[in-house]
Amino acid sequence: MLRTVYLKSLRDRWLSAAIAVASLFAIAWMGMWAYAGMGDDVIDFISQMPPAYLSLLGITADAGAAGLMLGNLFNFLGPFVIAGIGVSMGAAAIAGEESAGTMNVLGTMPRSRSRLLRSKALAGATIVVVAGVAASASYAGAAALAGSDIGSMDLTAATVHLLVVCLFFAALALAVGAWTGGRALASGVGVGLIVLSFLVSGLLPLFEGFEEWAKASPWYWISGSQPMANGVDWPPLLVLGALTAGLVAAAWWGVNRRDLGSGTVRAPLLERLREDPRVGRIVSMLTGSGSTRGIAAKATTDLRPLLLVAGGALVFQTLVLGPMFSAISGEIGDVVDAMPESILAMVGFADFSTPEGWYFGEAMSIVAPVAVAVVAINAGAALAGEEKRRTVSMLATMPVSRTAIAARKAAAMAVGSLLVGAALFAGVAGGNAIAGLGMDVGHIAAAGALLAGLGMLLGSVAFAAGAVTGRASTAIGAGTAVAVLGWGINSFVPVNPDLANWARVSPFYYYGNGNPLEIGMTWWYLAVLVGVAAVLVLGGLAAYRHRDLRG
Repeated sequence: MLRTVYLKSLRDRWLSAAIAVASLFAIAWMGMWAYAGMGDDVIDFISQMPPAYLSLLGITADAGAAGLMLGNLFNFLGPFVIAGIGVSMGAAAIAGEESAGTMNVLGTMPRSRSRLLRSKALAGATIVVVAGVAASASYAGAAALAGSDIGSMDLTAATVHLLVVCLFFAALALAVGAWTGGRALASGVGVGLIVLSFLVSGLLPLFEGFEEWAKASPWYWISGSQPMANGVDWPPLLVLGALTAGLVAAAWWGVNRRDLGSGTVRAPLLERLREDPRVGRIVSMLTGSGSTRGIAAKATTDLRPLLLVAGGALVFQTLVLGPMFSAISGEIGDVVDAMPESILAMVGFADFSTPEGWYFGEAMSIVAPVAVAVVAINAGAALAGEEKRRTVSMLATMPVSRTAIAARKAAAMAVGSLLVGAALFAGVAGGNAIAGLGMDVGHIAAAGALLAGLGMLLGSVAFAAGAVTGRASTAIGAGTAVAVLGWGINSFVPVNPDLANWARVSPFYYYGNGNPLEIGMTWWYLAVLVGVAAVLVLGGLAAYRHRDLRG
């Protein structure tokens, strides 16, 4: 697997992709199993759903329980996971090699820059396509295990739409990384556009006269034309394909026109921007500049690019949601009133007619957990990352024990989670004040604290996995798997009252059950999140202390 750059790239990423596919399969099976246990009631519920919501899911009224589950997987969770893999590989293709200091090794091999880019891009596309196809096939297997009928749904068309959009996001990250040499910047731009595209496709149709503008969002074309019911809609996919090809061409141009960095050397473009007095400070903050005051300080400042992108996006969105609720609260109320209470409970809807429900549904249920997971899981995997970069030997020469080194990395993970929780509090409190919504500030603080606790737990999973194995990819895969499975269990298992108590195995239950914006802090929920995180960190410290280190 080391004979070519292409094969090595596949070897480095296949495990994390396999974990992602397995997680999606588990969610599909659990969800369909839960729905199947409700009998004919679920069919009646779906038939009563407003046409607008069915259109958003990309299904028809007669799709049944399997259609509802597949709509969520194809139009929400699946794209986030598959596109996330693509963005990660696109950002790492060129910029990752530069930041890791391995570009000089690749540069000595008898191949051109163009060939190197082609191998990396092809490997990324292979992983995305194989993961997407495997996930779709696993949904069919999950339906068979649960005894659900999916014969009327075109999974092939839905998969084609999903893959075209995910490849577009991956190509964007590839182009940004090739032009700038900044892996964090490429990842931030890719993830930021994914979240923005998702929000645009979901929010613009709520405003009269802006429905057509939602079609400018790449995410819209995952389900906008209802491919599961209507088949492949080729014209928009061809446009997205052309844009993807253009981004790959831009990446080729960028990587061939500039000097490539090797570890400590930055791309000239970034250096010029840093020297510009107008934007230099902002660029330095985005690209990161690690503190040398100590291990914990450096680990925390290494998170700065992710904190600025994830935390900044969270603050911006939550600030805007306040005035937006004031503008459309009347229309949202009509939509909510049209839905029976049983349907709202079955699909996990918040009450969008209240400020607390609006904020929970639009920010806390999706965007906030994604933001804290990105920061915390990457921070938790940083300890294993030292072994991957062969820099752990430098840390080991310092007058501190292995346990102290690992503990300070874990402390940085906790600090990163707290900062994202503070960002949620600042944004929601600001939006509440601007729009005069009257939400309880103490309840907003509770939501921020519980988000930080969720981040600590997810980050501690990555920390423990990295401490045991010494592999950053395994650490990130473990943290991501717990995040994806936890969200799926908490979202889909409770739809069946007989299975509702099983949601307690998910960390997301303790983060959002009852909506902390409405009920305030449930202290034992926070104790569970922080307590489990502490146990995992202690286990990781013990494993790290007794294991031979790599590098």
